[in-house]
Amino acid sequence: MSNPTSAPDQANQPVRRRDERRAVRITALVHCHGRFQTARIVDFSLGGLQLDGCFGLAVADQVGVELLSGQRLEGKVAWAVASRIGVQFHQPLAPDDPVVARLSKAASRT
Repeated sequence: MSNPTSAPDQANQPVRRRDERRAVRITALVHCHGRFQTARIVDFSLGGLQLDGCFGLAVADQVGVELLSGQRLEGKVAWAVASRIGVQFHQPLAPDDPVVARLSKAASRT
């Protein structure tokens, strides 16, 4: 039986994604704190992406994710667990953005 006075605090709940995620395996450079590291994009959506192989990053860190093509995406770390992080873009990507086309092409190969 639930206690009606212990309802979750909506302000502290994470924002749930609304965009469809697509699995992909593509190498990228993650820029943060004046340094960069190589990581792998695991999946992406118009609102963000998941990276594996990131170390030393924390929630709310501002990051730049640079594809090997030189295209760069700016965002903040939304969550971090071990070497995986979720990045929420500062501005959602448009469906016709060249970055979406490049990531979609890579996704079709996985």
